[in-house]
Amino acid sequence: MSTTAIAVNHVTKKYGKFKALDDVSFNCEHGKIYAVLGPNGAGKTTMFRCMLGLLNFEGNINVDGKDVRKTGRWVRERIGYLPQHSAPYEDISVVDNLKFYAGLKGVDSKRVDEVLKEIKLVRFKDRKARALSGGMKQRLMLGISQLSDPPILILDEPTANLDVQGQLRFRQLLSDLLGKGKCILVSTHLLREAHEIRLFHGNVLVINRGKIVGEGGVDDFMGKFDLRDHLFIDVGNQDPQPMLNALKKVGFNNAELNKNQIIVACGYNDKFTVLQTLNQAGFTPGSFRVEEPSLEAAFMKMTGPE
Repeated sequence: MSTTAIAVNHVTKKYGKFKALDDVSFNCEHGKIYAVLGPNGAGKTTMFRCMLGLLNFEGNINVDGKDVRKTGRWVRERIGYLPQHSAPYEDISVVDNLKFYAGLKGVDSKRVDEVLKEIKLVRFKDRKARALSGGMKQRLMLGISQLSDPPILILDEPTANLDVQGQLRFRQLLSDLLGKGKCILVSTHLLREAHEIRLFHGNVLVINRGKIVGEGGVDDFMGKFDLRDHLFIDVGNQDPQPMLNALKKVGFNNAELNKNQIIVACGYNDKFTVLQTLNQAGFTPGSFRVEEPSLEAAFMKMTGPE
């Protein structure tokens, strides 16, 4: 099987004169996760529905080498899709929800028990869906999308309405699925979600007004728009000048003193070097904090004014 899971080539989707997608092209590979970042109405959901062969469009989309227009049903079997506003059947149990969808998908009933373990809902399998927390419902819906063990996952705003605990558990499930070599696309309009894709060494696709306006790794965006981490290091009663000299000697020329703190702008992987340099210079900070750059600044530069 090719490493290319999805190939989107010059795709345009029109509604009358309005272009929901405008000459969109990109590739996604197996074993990688992609954050599809853009404001509401940017074209994210339209793009997903085109990938699934649910909408007519201009251009070409191939999924594992097959044209979605010619093999739409086969493609939809290869993709687990979690729509933005999906919900389980409230009046039946977790396990009965899974059994119902397994029957629709023609999946062996043994797979239901496997999925319950994967989504960590074994203890709650007999609980009616209406009694689940928001995070549990979302895990159940992810389990439903995983019943046929598809190699590709498309998740549309999966954590938008979850609390912090629900988001953390959901991301752990994504990590487990990545470990199985799946290709995962996660759309979001929340910039912090895309920022955390860095933890999976994933990529970002930025879409605005139907166009792809940015593509690459999170760190690529940080470098392109000069967005760096900042270390704020408390000086205390010690002389800051030798510390500044030591930092500048190893290349941190932007190190500066502000009130009683040394501030150093540095790359994501350079924070340890800063602290190690200070330690070797005989200074051990009593405290420090890290302020990470926000993707919001890069996003605003890429998308421009509304």
